[in-house]
Parts: sequence; structure tokens; C-alpha cells
Amino acid sequence: MPDTQAAYRGLKPQTPLMRVASGMSRTIDPRRPRKLNLAQQAEVDRHPEVRLLRRRLKSLLQTFRDQKRSIASTKGTLIYDHYRQAYQAHRNLKRRYEKALLTEVKERYKKEQSVIDIQRQLKGFPVAEQEALQAAGYVFAERVHAIEALFNFTTSSIEQECQRRVTAINALIALCKKQESQGFRRRRADIKVKEEQTSVSPPPSLSETLPVECKATQCIFCLGNEDLSAADRLKTFAARGDLKKHFHRKHLRHHPAGQPVACPHPRCDVMLKGAIHLQDHAEVVHKTRT
Repeated sequence: MPDTQAAYRGLKPQTPLMRVASGMSRTIDPRRPRKLNLAQQAEVDRHPEVRLLRRRLKSLLQTFRDQKRSIASTKGTLIYDHYRQAYQAHRNLKRRYEKALLTEVKERYKKEQSVIDIQRQLKGFPVAEQEALQAAGYVFAERVHAIEALFNFTTSSIEQECQRRVTAINALIALCKKQESQGFRRRRADIKVKEEQTSVSPPPSLSETLPVECKATQCIFCLGNEDLSAADRLKTFAARGDLKKHFHRKHLRHHPAGQPVACPHPRCDVMLKGAIHLQDHAEVVHKTRT
């Protein structure tokens, strides 16, 4: 973006500042690539160096199969050390190429997408920002309604302006009631479960269809929280330790010690004497170990 103000006033252009300012909208654009698609991931897998290390890794795995031994049983041996070195080398190299390719894709998008949008506008085609906003996985209905209400500047009359403000206030109230999951770095197994859960559309009445017996690493508090999204309610932790930390830090620490607590599972109305009784009840009845 040229510094037109500096050119008009005869000043030295502030090129770095204008570049940052013009790139802010592209950085928060929901259409901006944030991860590699399947075709791009396949491109990384086809890289000669990645394929070479993958063949080496498969050869070592075949050696374990021929000896009819598990990988863990060979810990401390020379072949186990070779396998770990090959595994780490393959993983690190693949991640490095994935990161480099994603950076290249983002740079290409930053240079080309603005030109594409301008060409679409000149041809009379709308830029599908709203569709992209709806398609973004991290944007839910309450946030979209709040954005629409806040940026709808209908001021033809005082009555319409008052109605717009009331609508915006109501939309923000509904947005504040929505609970977002706390951001943290997930394990690869947890990310895979998350993708599997979000790919399946939730049933119309989730609370009524949940089984009494949960998965071993599901949180009964999250299952009963209707303010969470279906994916966050059905979340399965990668390990029991992760569930235990979440259960105590997110839920139990806010409950007064020694006070009765109701079972938060949506299909259970048992009143327990305290947190310890709740944990025993969760393990015996709902099969989740906290």
C-alpha cells in the first residue's frame, strides 16, 4: 500500500509502517491458510528426503515384526536406539518441511488474495467475507450476530439507531454467556480426537442422548455444560492425568470444601456429600476416572 498522505505532503514515505498496516486485515482474515490441506501434506510426504527416512523407519519396524518383538521390549538395545533416531529424524524433517511450505502458502496468499478480491469487486462479484466468517471453525453464531449488530450502521432515524443499539447490546449479552474453551497446546492424539468429533454433526438434543457411562477420559462437568459447543462437551483427553488436572483446576477448585455437590452429568440428578464422593460416583457410575 503506497503512503499517499506522505506523497501528498511531500514527506518521506513510511513504507514499513504502511506495509504492516495494510497486512493487518489479511492476518485476521478467516480465509487465510492456517494449516496445510491434504494435497499439501501429500506433497511433503513425497519429498525425496522424507521418503528416504520413512523407508528407513519402515525397515526397522519390519525388523521388530520379524523378531516378533514389540518396540518397548527392546528398550536399551542398539536396535531400539537406531529406531528412536530414525523416528525423530523423520518427524523433525517432516515438520520442518511442513512449516516451510505453510509459510510459503501464507506469503502467496498475502500477495495474491488482495488482487483477487479487487478483481472480483471490479467485475461486480461480492467478496464472500460473510461466508468465510461462517465457515471459520472458531466462530460461532453468537459472535457472528454480535459482529453484524456492531457493524450495521443504520442511522436514517433516531428510532432505527436506538433499535440498532438495543440489538447490539442483546447480541453482546448473548456472546458473554457463551463459554469458550481455554487455549492450550494439545497432544497429537488429542488433536486427532478433536478433528473426529468436529467432523460429526451433533445430535439435535445432545444432553438427552448422552450415555450414562462416559469414556474413561471425559469430563462430566463439561458434558453437562450446555454453554459449551458440542465438540468441547464431548472432548476426550489424551490421558487420565490430563483429565485429572482439568477436573481439579477448572471445576473442583471453585467448589467449597465439605459442601454438597450435585452430579453435573446431564442424565444424573444424584446429590453427593462432597468432592471426594463426586469423584467416587463419577468412577463407579459414569466410568470416568478423575
